[in-house]
Amino acid sequence: MTRRFVPILGLFLALLLLVSPANAEGENNWTKQFQTQIHSWIDTIALRDPQFKQWQNAKTDVQTLGSNQHQWLVSITQSGKQVGYLVVGESPLGAAKFVLLEYGVGEYILFDDAFAPREIAAEPVYDGFASHWLLTQSQSSHMVNAKTGESYPSEFTASEPVIGTLSPDELVHNGEKLTQTRVLKQNEANPFDQISWVHDLYEKTDVTWSQLWQQNDSGSVTLTVPMHHSQVLAPFVVGSLHLWNDQYAYVGVWDEGLRFVPYSYAHKVGQFHVSKLGYAKASALP
Repeated sequence: MTRRFVPILGLFLALLLLVSPANAEGENNWTKQFQTQIHSWIDTIALRDPQFKQWQNAKTDVQTLGSNQHQWLVSITQSGKQVGYLVVGESPLGAAKFVLLEYGVGEYILFDDAFAPREIAAEPVYDGFASHWLLTQSQSSHMVNAKTGESYPSEFTASEPVIGTLSPDELVHNGEKLTQTRVLKQNEANPFDQISWVHDLYEKTDVTWSQLWQQNDSGSVTLTVPMHHSQVLAPFVVGSLHLWNDQYAYVGVWDEGLRFVPYSYAHKVGQFHVSKLGYAKASALP
């Protein structure tokens, strides 16, 4: 019986030798495309928006987010200091098509090691504003905010992920460039400094992208996002707007630095509140 298995084993090893170089070549090609794309996005953002000037000639480090999620966190450093991040996904269209899920500028990034839970069983879960570490080592699992490191009560549970429901047509893809920018709040602002948005929470208001683009810096725009089955309400002041290829809209909110997410995502999970003094009398629409 043993002799019969020898040729089969030899054939198996021969097949491995044939297949492994092809796999290695495919992996190297994927990595090259990934690195080329993230640096292309970094360069176009740094070129078009002065708030991202520190991204010029910066270094990057990539880590996988979660298991089998096809999402990556790209931390961006300049002279050893963190200056921003990207969150990149792999498009279901395949053929190494990448999508830009989120990006931000500042020293505080998502899933920062400085805020990471010490527990070994802490899994990063990316879902836009609702991103968190999920701790499952204890009998009752609980979540830790991926941006601030704040620990949520154990009775809080995550909602169904939303970021993965976005159409690829709503996201920036390979080769696309940042073409237009608009600043609404130059400096970081606290949403509780101006609380007119509180009175609008129970009114169903809809703010279009064109209406956002017409804002000037004399008013304010607040985005409120209920999270984790509405157990948390997170308000953010909108600071900047980005338009890619004159088509793909991203909203930048102040959250320990500027944090940009697709407008379609922000519109789906939250509600925009515009102060009545904030509309510009005349502004070119994107």
